[in-house]
Amino acid sequence: MVVLSGSICTRGGKPLLSRQFRDISRDRITALLANFPSLISNSSGQHTSVEDDNVRYVYQPLEEFYIVLITNKTSNILQDIDTLHLFASTISNLLRNIDEREIFESSFEIIDAFDEIINLGYKENLTLTQVQTFLEMDSHEEKIQEIIERNKELEAAEERKRRAKEIQRKELARKNMEQLPVGGVGSGLGSSSFGYDSYQSNQPTYQPTPVVETTNNDGGSAGGHSLLSRPRGGGLQLGSKKPAGRSLPSAGGAHEPLLTGNTNQPLFAHKHTPPAAAAAGAAATARAEASPAPSISRVPNNGILISVNEKVNAEVSREGSISSSEVKGDLQLRINQAELANAKILLKIAGDKKQFKTHPNVDRNLFQLGNVVTVKDKSKTFPSNDQPLGVLRWRSVGKQDDTSLVPFIFTIWVNALDDGLVQVTLEYELTSDFVEKHPNHPNIENLKILVPVVTQDVHLQEGGNDTVSYDVYEDQGIVFNIGSIAIDDPQGSFEFTVPVSDEESLFPMQAQFEITNQEVVESDVSLGGVSIIDVVSNTEDEESLPFDLHSNITSEGYFIQ
Repeated sequence: MVVLSGSICTRGGKPLLSRQFRDISRDRITALLANFPSLISNSSGQHTSVEDDNVRYVYQPLEEFYIVLITNKTSNILQDIDTLHLFASTISNLLRNIDEREIFESSFEIIDAFDEIINLGYKENLTLTQVQTFLEMDSHEEKIQEIIERNKELEAAEERKRRAKEIQRKELARKNMEQLPVGGVGSGLGSSSFGYDSYQSNQPTYQPTPVVETTNNDGGSAGGHSLLSRPRGGGLQLGSKKPAGRSLPSAGGAHEPLLTGNTNQPLFAHKHTPPAAAAAGAAATARAEASPAPSISRVPNNGILISVNEKVNAEVSREGSISSSEVKGDLQLRINQAELANAKILLKIAGDKKQFKTHPNVDRNLFQLGNVVTVKDKSKTFPSNDQPLGVLRWRSVGKQDDTSLVPFIFTIWVNALDDGLVQVTLEYELTSDFVEKHPNHPNIENLKILVPVVTQDVHLQEGGNDTVSYDVYEDQGIVFNIGSIAIDDPQGSFEFTVPVSDEESLFPMQAQFEITNQEVVESDVSLGGVSIIDVVSNTEDEESLPFDLHSNITSEGYFIQ
């Protein structure tokens, strides 16, 4: 059987759509279809096929049109009729209404279906279900392009928000300057060095990385004011970069690291300690002056240490939904024994491997084919100098309302009270995806929430979560320090009252956290979809090697809008 052409034409033989499967000119097909109605009218039988001197027409009415297959005269008529029925069923499924406009709008889909059914004039052995499946096949390249376009739209929206916030900040700074007394002293802001003009001459208007500030013991500034960092293109950034070895002052004034091991995380500057902690703060300050701050501890290595580090950027709504999310991660390897250096790491990857990049000295083909990380040059080994070596990186972007890349979601309830006060109930919860990926995780500490309202008139509701405390930082707001969160009890809430003019003054809030686990097991999966199966020797026997796992998840820009 050879099908020369498949067409949809009018009752008068005018072609609406035609697909040639052999080398036939357009004029020839048009002439054959124009001759088709006269052959039908001269036919005395009740058959659904007619012939002329050269070809055979196998046809089926489709409301006001005909579906016509043009074949050679030696073709098997039974196979032609079966092919015609498959054409008709496919077209009926693709069109909502059988009219010219609908046929033209769906012309490319119909032609694709014709190509699936007929290949070089011969029918493929397919059913209607298989044809529909082939037509609905997803395109990976198309999905990647859609993700790129969506990211561009999100970045443009964030840039608009940043510009609007910048204009609002300048206007607020101008009003504050007008309200300052002459000399700039005694207004509750400290010295005149906090003025807008001084800030503008010494600080950039926007920096893409987090910033930090410290305070001295008498409450003066060691570097100016700072706000929490915003994600790419979003929000304000007041402050300078963190000097090496600085840390966040605790509630009593003693210095303690905000996020151990992560020197890029912001610290809060110019804290006002609540009156209830004043006495304890004085004693803690004296102890802090007598002894320096402890250095950041180094994770012990018993031979092979694998560290999975991930940074999370997200924008979540106050109703508990997720607008955007992104995870950037890397896998670092530390080896301190030469006899363990010839190793390979066996992984399980749940994400798209196109989002992963290996170190240039790592065998990329072996990673793509078998989820194995090892050296590309078989004559060499990994370094055994006990220094971390990044061997794998990844980046994942989540869809809207996708919780797989975020550890926390929040729900904010705001009720207006009398005298310009609002009562805020803040609910926080570990996502089910995070709990499922980390079933053996220890309790989670170090969750902080920044509310961008600078006021000393804060009332934390008693009888709620007793582990929650707060500090107030000039030019930044109120930082609520939330206590331990257990995997088996992954939610909690607290309530506070503050004076604000409207609800929008409370937003955007920012969450900051570091989730560290030094007892990772095989069942744990990173946010990016990476889990460690085993570490074996890079030899034929593939003997298992002893190793330890360590994971660290930190926030980079985690905003509640």
